[in-house]
Amino acid sequence: MRDVATHRGEPIKDETLQFLRNQHRAAVETQGNPASLLRLTQLQLAEADRKSQQSAIQIEVLTQALQDRQALLNNVELQLREIQHRDALIALQIDRVTEERDDLLRQRTQLQSELAALKGELEWVTLRADELETECSSLETKIAALEGPEGVEDFTPGFMSIGILDMVGFTSIARRLDEEELISLIERVRRLCNQVSTITGARFFHIRNSDVSFVAPTASAGAETALLLSESETTTVLDDLEAEVRIGVCYGQVYATAGIMLGTTVSLAERLSSIAPKDGVLTDSSLIERLREESTLHIPGEIEGKYAANPMWQRPVRGLGVVEPWLLVRPPNTGT
Repeated sequence: MRDVATHRGEPIKDETLQFLRNQHRAAVETQGNPASLLRLTQLQLAEADRKSQQSAIQIEVLTQALQDRQALLNNVELQLREIQHRDALIALQIDRVTEERDDLLRQRTQLQSELAALKGELEWVTLRADELETECSSLETKIAALEGPEGVEDFTPGFMSIGILDMVGFTSIARRLDEEELISLIERVRRLCNQVSTITGARFFHIRNSDVSFVAPTASAGAETALLLSESETTTVLDDLEAEVRIGVCYGQVYATAGIMLGTTVSLAERLSSIAPKDGVLTDSSLIERLREESTLHIPGEIEGKYAANPMWQRPVRGLGVVEPWLLVRPPNTGT
């Protein structure tokens, strides 16, 4: 059959080979002799061996397929566990984000409520501040009218002492006091100026909302005026009301008209009052030199036995360059 198939160039069909095997087995069985039985047994062995080999091949193929499927199953289970883990993390993140969102929503609602309340309070405070500012302006006008024209009369300009008493925080004090208390306080300041003027001869040109200005013909009169103001009972009252009294006094050329004082000396006095220590008096070197010229005593560190001057560190002053202020005080164990 194989030779015929090769000659024809056609493959042998499995059905044909099986048919021939069956016919051959039947012929052997028909003979019945021992040789035939042996041949039959050999054929059965060959058939069983062929089937065994086929079974071994199938086992190998099935085992490989089983291993492949098991590997695929393991991979699928791993991917499934990863997906389940990611799902759990996502669920946890969603819960966390939801909690944070709810908390932020509560905070936003609370802040919106507080913002609305603060806006209302700001509007009320702004209106109140405007009212108090108007009230302060009205009181200043009233006080200026009570003072009369004496505070703005002209004086002869020239070389003299010029001092500025700055009451830092006076505006906030004016807002806390009622009209009667504010007028009483300003009257005390005015009486103090009159008393000091009687002692030193200084002239107080204007009393405004937060500062008092004065001039004196000599350096000694200017120094004494500044120290009397810093030592007065009124400054104690202002301290109790949380207002800081700072005084700057200088000596030099002063120009004035209609109560308006101009010049470098005036500007320097204003700058010194703004940087003076609380209840302290700052002066310039010109006033110190003039005090020594007016003094008949030359005690180191003291002037006329009534004043002591301590140099401070140099500092820049806006519009005037670098200056060296002096702290003017009373000498130890010296009365006023």
